[in-house]
Amino acid sequence: MAASSHQSGEVAASVEAVTDVLGHLTVTTHQVHRAIARRGLVGVLPMPVRSAQDAVTALVYGIVRAGIAVAGRAATLTVESLERTRTSQPWSGTPRGRRLAGILNGAVGDRLADRYPPLASRMRIRVDGADIEPDRAALARHYPAAATSVVVFVHGVIETDEWWNGPARARAGNPTAIGEDFGTRLTRDLACSTVQVRYNSGRHVSDNGADLADLLDELVTAWPRPVRRLALVGHSMGGLVARSALHQAFELGRAWPHQTRHLVCLGTPHTGAPLERGANALVWGLRQFDESAPVAALLAARSAGIKDMRHGSLHQQDWHGADPDALHRNTAPHPYQPPAGVRHSNLAATLSGNPGRLGHWIGDLLVPTRSALAPTPPARTHLIGGLRHGDLLTHDAVYAQLLSWLRT
Repeated sequence: MAASSHQSGEVAASVEAVTDVLGHLTVTTHQVHRAIARRGLVGVLPMPVRSAQDAVTALVYGIVRAGIAVAGRAATLTVESLERTRTSQPWSGTPRGRRLAGILNGAVGDRLADRYPPLASRMRIRVDGADIEPDRAALARHYPAAATSVVVFVHGVIETDEWWNGPARARAGNPTAIGEDFGTRLTRDLACSTVQVRYNSGRHVSDNGADLADLLDELVTAWPRPVRRLALVGHSMGGLVARSALHQAFELGRAWPHQTRHLVCLGTPHTGAPLERGANALVWGLRQFDESAPVAALLAARSAGIKDMRHGSLHQQDWHGADPDALHRNTAPHPYQPPAGVRHSNLAATLSGNPGRLGHWIGDLLVPTRSALAPTPPARTHLIGGLRHGDLLTHDAVYAQLLSWLRT
């Protein structure tokens, strides 16, 4: 990896990332080609012929990789020149670019910070698509009507803070809700302030939890008014990150966990997600054959954050020193220990309005009911039929239940 990516902007770093991906795909294709050829030619052609065939194949793929590297470097230099003259626009300049960046962070975000830092999202407060520093002046400027009750929204994997801002979808015909996000509605209905955060969802849940714990410490300290009540609302992985933050901050004796009254999880895989377990099993199976092992290596490159979804890992002890691609888990999860004053509420959805056993296992298409409504610790639970995983960010029926919980 060229060192220039540490000084380049988002667009140039994107070109370098694409170049590296194409290079890895070329290597993978070569490895699969070689494995298939060796299995097919063994015992048929003499060793000198097979060696010559391997040498020619290696040369061809080497030329392709060199061409990709040269073209990528030329493109990077061109884009860096454009960035210096301010004629190129970074990804963060458009909603579509920010959404794409969120997907990239979720997929391989654990490696972006070291290799392509301009593409890696930091744990930050967000207002209107921009980062806000958690200092008193900035918060007073962006939250002029700051309340003593604050609700913090934490998005899920591959998402960004803007996923909460999609048009609300009414289930039973509430026209006043259409077009308003949860934060806007809570601000009006509960006279509270709402804060959205963005983070790199490809990093370990425990790492993001530690960063969120630090950010909330700064937020509460610098908030324009004394924070009396704090609530955390997480969608999918966001619920795990919020739980991890609460757990770690409580362990460290921070003050804000004692001001926290609610932790609401929307479609959170507390005990894991079958989709990630299936991916883990697929990688294990592909590794058993030389021809498919290179493909397994590509699939195994998915982010640490996604792999944490396999068991709903919250703490560093859940993954430190363990093989993330092992077929079976060898250690018990670190116990989740929040403050006694926090009320936990878990909401799940099912695709079917009247789900049977299979419908509960399918859940919202990504998280089964049993995982989303896990009773550890004891929690209030609610199930809504006829919704998909993404609907939990915007649907009117979800908001109605969220409002009911936060009012108590």
